[in-house]
Amino acid sequence: MRYKKLASLLVPAVMLASYGSFIPYNCACAADGTLFNDSFEGSTDSWTGRGAASVKVSGDESFEGTSSLFVSGRTSAWNGACKELSADFVPGTEYSFSANVKFTSGGTSDMFYMKLQYKDASGTVNYSGIAEAETMKGEWVQLANTNYLIPADATDIQIYVETANSTNNFYLDDVTAAAAGTVIKGSGGPKKLIYGDLNYDQKINAFDVAMERELLAKDIVDKSAEKAADVDHDGNIGVSDLVLLEEYVMGITDHFPEPPKPDNKWDDYQETASAQELGFWKDSICSMGNTYRLTNKLEAAQQGAPLTLAYLGGSITEGKKYSSPFSAYIKDNFAAGSFTEVNAGMSGTSSVVGLVRSEKDIVSKNPDIIVMEFSVNDHEDILYKKSFESCVKKFLELPNEPAVIVLINRSKGGFSSQAQMEKIGRNMDVPIISMDNALTKAFNSGYLSPSDYYTDEYHPHDAGGKLISNCMAYFVRQAMRTENRSDSYTIPTTAAFGTEYETCVNTMPSDLENFNAGSFAAGQGYGSLPYGYTFQKFSNNTPMTFKTTGKGLIIVFKADSKDGMGNILVTVNGKTTTIKGKKLYTWGGPDAELGYYQDMSGELDVSIKMENAGSDFTIWGLGVIK
Repeated sequence: MRYKKLASLLVPAVMLASYGSFIPYNCACAADGTLFNDSFEGSTDSWTGRGAASVKVSGDESFEGTSSLFVSGRTSAWNGACKELSADFVPGTEYSFSANVKFTSGGTSDMFYMKLQYKDASGTVNYSGIAEAETMKGEWVQLANTNYLIPADATDIQIYVETANSTNNFYLDDVTAAAAGTVIKGSGGPKKLIYGDLNYDQKINAFDVAMERELLAKDIVDKSAEKAADVDHDGNIGVSDLVLLEEYVMGITDHFPEPPKPDNKWDDYQETASAQELGFWKDSICSMGNTYRLTNKLEAAQQGAPLTLAYLGGSITEGKKYSSPFSAYIKDNFAAGSFTEVNAGMSGTSSVVGLVRSEKDIVSKNPDIIVMEFSVNDHEDILYKKSFESCVKKFLELPNEPAVIVLINRSKGGFSSQAQMEKIGRNMDVPIISMDNALTKAFNSGYLSPSDYYTDEYHPHDAGGKLISNCMAYFVRQAMRTENRSDSYTIPTTAAFGTEYETCVNTMPSDLENFNAGSFAAGQGYGSLPYGYTFQKFSNNTPMTFKTTGKGLIIVFKADSKDGMGNILVTVNGKTTTIKGKKLYTWGGPDAELGYYQDMSGELDVSIKMENAGSDFTIWGLGVIK
């Protein structure tokens, strides 16, 4: 239950009249002067994402109460949270606005704005500043203006919160609008770290000395004050800090010891690329994501720990045009110890096939960094979406806590699965490199032409692969900078589409109970898929049968867009699903379909037979969802 009461938060305008001239109400305010107080306790209170941003109620942080509004998925600083203002807000009238914001990952400080968007009499959209404040990572700050005038000709009015430059996720809480002159209690003004300024009033005086004494005596607990109180920068609040602060206030000294600079060479790294090339690299960073795991792995490698860099994808990955130069960059710049590259690209395959083979091809290699690339092979079907997301989740949950990077490419014609993959990557808060973004902008501007990148409709040539590698290397350099480092990482508990297939394992027939191939003859597998079973045409069509335990079954099979590919009937626990061998966008390589799924793990009694005994069909994998 929220313990704050609006009456204690607001000083109504009629009370302020005793200190000066009466401030009239010009709005349909409640008795306490408020038009709204959005506390996000169980709902978004009609706030929505602005631009690419999304909003949801979160219990991870709150200014007061139990929850706040979490704003994520921001691709530009103007992306944020917004709310349409009702007809209660009269143009040409002043109002009091307040909001509390906080960010917990990214740089050490950030500048937040609360603004008004409206159309003027000519229909032009305008953006007007209401309040701004800087704060430190992990500290709430209040954006407040007791007398903001809504322009007289304003229509289509909405209030919104954004940042100055960053795309950090942030939390928003206790947003209030009230009558002009109303003082709204909040988390306090700007919190710019100035050592010695314990109360963050941008002054160092006797009040700060008094707070320092209280901290030393343990009379107060104030994490914000503690950060500013460590004036000698030894990591502790002690008598030496108090002495230095007293000497400063009395004028005995005019400075404190300089804070130590982070021992991070990447903060001083100077890019030497041309302005256009640098712009191309920047355009490829779709989302920095959480960098905690990546920087930890790279720093450990610099100290001599073994480093394994793995790639999972289709033919763009298999071709090694980008993976080889990027691996060389990582090895040369970070790997003081042993370095291993694992390239698990497989031509023509989707993330569904990638999920089925992920245990053998990726998990068994114990990788430290995993790059996932299926953007021109996947499509909008929900199986692709859930398989890609399940694969990301599977890797993030590995015991050695690898970093996962999503790499998105595009075809020459512009096809890409970016929309779904970006949504997954942002939900999982992992880095996203988008060559789709960078190439599209470069082609449109004339900086690059398709021949500068492609060897055919989909694949980069050597120079194209180097473009990808350079973008990825630039991202790594940015991730290593102190301002972009994350302090920790927690795997999200929500999913963009679904992660229920993450336990899928390509099961060997010898591990299945009572396995009988029936009219399917054992043969060669495909790539790293270790076995194959091909239907014997015009046989008596005896079904393949087996039993296993799990939630479901994914069938990997030879697929082609040409005629002549048959269909199989997959029956599990009495329920039959038809899987067609003829599929659009396939070229005779492996594809996969879900044969069966149930919510709870249990015995699966499986039978697979041909729909037509005169057709061809080859099974290359039996992915059991455990």
